[in-house]
Amino acid sequence: MPASDAAALVQSGEHIWIPPGHASPSIIEELSARTAELSDVEIRGLGVADFGLFSADAAKTFHYQDQFGNIFSRPALAAKIIDFHPYWLVGRHKALDAGREEAWAVDNLMITTSEPDSNGFVSLGCSVWDGITTARRATRVIASVNPMTRHTYGDTTLHVSEIDAFVPDERVGVPPDPVYDTADKGIAHHVNELIEDGDTIQIGVGSHTSGMVHFGALDGKQELSYFGELSVAGLVPMVEQGIITGRTSQLHPGKFVATLIGNTPEEREMVYGNRAFELYDLEYLLDPRNIARNDGIVAINGALSIDLTGQTGVYSIGARIYAGMGGHLAFAVGAYLSPRGRYVCVLPSTAVNGTVSTITAQFEAGQIVSVPREMADTVVTEYGIARLLGKSVRQRAEELISIAHPDHRGELKKAAQQLFYN
Repeated sequence: MPASDAAALVQSGEHIWIPPGHASPSIIEELSARTAELSDVEIRGLGVADFGLFSADAAKTFHYQDQFGNIFSRPALAAKIIDFHPYWLVGRHKALDAGREEAWAVDNLMITTSEPDSNGFVSLGCSVWDGITTARRATRVIASVNPMTRHTYGDTTLHVSEIDAFVPDERVGVPPDPVYDTADKGIAHHVNELIEDGDTIQIGVGSHTSGMVHFGALDGKQELSYFGELSVAGLVPMVEQGIITGRTSQLHPGKFVATLIGNTPEEREMVYGNRAFELYDLEYLLDPRNIARNDGIVAINGALSIDLTGQTGVYSIGARIYAGMGGHLAFAVGAYLSPRGRYVCVLPSTAVNGTVSTITAQFEAGQIVSVPREMADTVVTEYGIARLLGKSVRQRAEELISIAHPDHRGELKKAAQQLFYN
């Protein structure tokens, strides 16, 4: 059916769930055109661009609950036009599964799939997220069928009998060119010191993790395995180069495993139809119990700020939403529980053109703490490595001050003296 007919299936009072990267611009634009005839439609999505939903007028009908702040949604969040939905990826449908009174029913799921094969199966291609498992919870499944999406291995398929509507989709996604910070090279250099041959690694999405491979965080390493939420640019070719082999993987020997793989069209071409890559639902990949089964996993994720005791702010600046939790907490917990695992938090030493230290004495009122100090492990800036695991607050303060920007170390030392000493 055309996008207009698919949008017409949505009724007042219903809920719409959109996994990351699966939003169909044509369907959502048709849906936003129905503002006058609909009421109280709730939409939850992660990383959805503004297709007409982020205006004050649209908000009267469509109650959009953002799950990850981005350049499109931050202004609407700041203006309180849209809402924010804090959640942990692995438990996103827990209330529904438990039959709780507060459950958020998935009346409509929107996903992007391949064309059906000869047996009637479609694939979610290189971007699975929770599309497969949520389809089996949803009342109605609307699929945008994109010929650019092709078959991948793992748990990526649905049968046409599980889908209620198919809409032609000719989108060609062109990712933006990566933008690197001057601190990223130093951060990658120090991360390289923490990775050993045979390790299982995970790298999260973020401004200062996207350049990990580019700046050599994995240079000189051998026999690595990958078990993550997604990939960053340059990881996929490392399979072809024989650097990421998966031979040491406890869960998926010989496989590169994530829920999104491929950061460029060229990388995705390598993934399609390639048995070396397997994609699974994030409810499996981001379960800390599964992450912890990877003995020796090194989980590398970015943050916005950290205080001198190790409390970590991942996605807000004070109370203002800037990004989202993503898989950061899940991999922090999983790496902490893994017998030889290491949770590595990376961030540049400063923000706002060097005027603000990202290592702060104390968080300001309203700051959202994403990872508690009890789980603080290894912190990296361009100035070095702070090892916090098993250390007191005084010792942690000393470690963190040593990797702060030199211009801010003096004020941090004074603050530490006042906070932790007589």
